[in-house]
Amino acid sequence: MSDYSPVLKRQIASFLSAVDIEKSPWKEFLSAVDQAYVKYDVDQRTLEHSLTLSAEELVQANEEMHAVFQAIPDQLFHLSNEGRVISYKSGGSSNYYLKSDRLINELMRDITSREVADKFDGAISEVVNSSRTIHFEFVIVHDKKIYYYEVRMMPLKSNHVLALVRDITERRLAEEQIAYLAYHDNLTGLPNNRLFRDRLEQGIAHAERSNSKLAVLFLDLDRFKLINDSMGHSVGDELLQITSERLIEGVRRSDSVALNMATLNTSVARLGGDEFTIMLEDIEDISSVSRVAERLIENVGKPFELSNQEVHISTSIGVAIYPEDGSDAGMLLKNADVAMYHAKDQGRNNFQFFNESMNAASHEQLMLENNLHKALKNKELCLYYQPQVNIISGELIGMEALIRWKHPERGFISPGVFIPIAEETGLIMEIGEWVIREACEQGARWIKEGYKIVKISVNLSAKQLKEPKLCDMIDSVLSETGMNPEFLGIELTESAIILEPEIALLRLDRIKSLGISLSLDDFGTGYSSLSYLKRFPIDTLKIDQAFIRDVTVDQEDASLVKAIISMAHGLGMDVVAEGVEVQEQLEFLGVNACDTIQGYLFSRPVPAEKVKQMLKKR
Repeated sequence: MSDYSPVLKRQIASFLSAVDIEKSPWKEFLSAVDQAYVKYDVDQRTLEHSLTLSAEELVQANEEMHAVFQAIPDQLFHLSNEGRVISYKSGGSSNYYLKSDRLINELMRDITSREVADKFDGAISEVVNSSRTIHFEFVIVHDKKIYYYEVRMMPLKSNHVLALVRDITERRLAEEQIAYLAYHDNLTGLPNNRLFRDRLEQGIAHAERSNSKLAVLFLDLDRFKLINDSMGHSVGDELLQITSERLIEGVRRSDSVALNMATLNTSVARLGGDEFTIMLEDIEDISSVSRVAERLIENVGKPFELSNQEVHISTSIGVAIYPEDGSDAGMLLKNADVAMYHAKDQGRNNFQFFNESMNAASHEQLMLENNLHKALKNKELCLYYQPQVNIISGELIGMEALIRWKHPERGFISPGVFIPIAEETGLIMEIGEWVIREACEQGARWIKEGYKIVKISVNLSAKQLKEPKLCDMIDSVLSETGMNPEFLGIELTESAIILEPEIALLRLDRIKSLGISLSLDDFGTGYSSLSYLKRFPIDTLKIDQAFIRDVTVDQEDASLVKAIISMAHGLGMDVVAEGVEVQEQLEFLGVNACDTIQGYLFSRPVPAEKVKQMLKKR
């Protein structure tokens, strides 16, 4: 207190004589005196009797005490044991409680609400009886706004109390905002996984008590990554926001997992990425769940207008029912997720109900994933080669290297089974490099053995194309194996090159500079346009077998194949028709100037030893 005037020191000393300094609350209070946290509760007549002051000294003392009081941010109430206001000071907050200046001698129950007055009366009684500090909070509504206050009440002598009232509205609102964000997705405002699981557990408890059924829907957007990567993350975010609105529209308003019912009355939650979950409570029968799923698929399937482009997307949905498919939240979500993946396997844009056979399939996939990790190390992978022949001369002019997995117990496993697993787990990078190296080593061996070899084409995945060190790896493999780059071809799908076109263009230009030719595989099934074909250094277009299959009986397929051949030749590209299996297809393609065929009509994929026989004939 060294900075205060002598008069002020005497006034503070007089105030301190009214309290029991040895009690712990006042030790804390004393430590704050030098920080202007002082309360003066001695009225003017007591001061006049206890102090001999001149008029000027009294004015100066009052002004200094007033300055000290105003520096305190809280409101201060000196209250009697019956809740009567003995003295009072407004706080620094603009929302301070009880703004009236005429509060002296008023009872708290007469100047505030009954609920707040009851809290003050209860606290006063507890403080007086226990001689200790207590805390409590109260809320008031003023001008349609809610204000939160925190009270710290301490004992004084003569059964009086001192109440410090602090406005904590901003802090409480911030806490509520943090709590909201902890349970909601920041992008869409939907409940997140944490809140959904909590509501799902409550829903299960309700279903058990009421002997009712509950459904969990697990949704994943089909090909969302393609749109997100090719059009940008801001467009992807907008698509997710619109999708969330469409899902809300497609669900019954009575289904709810919302924390704040006033702002969000829906059962839709976003788990993360492009995955959503929905809980349907008190379902009447399975057909009602089917109707909801159909409505959701229809809503999501409507065109999106994003960045002045019309974008189409679909969703795959898996459904699990309580109690048949799981007795707890974790099991229901797991089984709905399994059913969703089954929906994707069925061609996407559909919904599937969970059944136990799916669990067996899921377990099977996990076992395959574990075994695939060992396949490279144990040399279980090998390459087969499918010949490509000139449609006019029938001469062997190339071959496509196709990976095969010969499992020691299960025999050959289809690439259609294990390649998607390799893509998901990231093993495709290691496997892809092995394919390029094995094809180059095989080609170099054939040359060394004196065979006049043809171009060997290998497939490159979208993930490989994004790898910055891809071209260095290919260059290194060519150098190490001694393979002539003119006998190596790279095949890519349409989706691989348009995910990130600028990066793809850089990679492909570099690959071309190594002397390697490029083919665009499965043409017609993806998203290519003439502008893409003109930009990329493609040498060959491969028409997907889906168009070749019915080319002799379907007029639309026939017209499309003719147009592709004509367009490719116009751009200076060769054309390979895949999946040629019958003579009529061969004749159609020959008449329409296709360059090369590949398919069972000439040969199935064969191991390297059988390729030697073809090379000998050549």
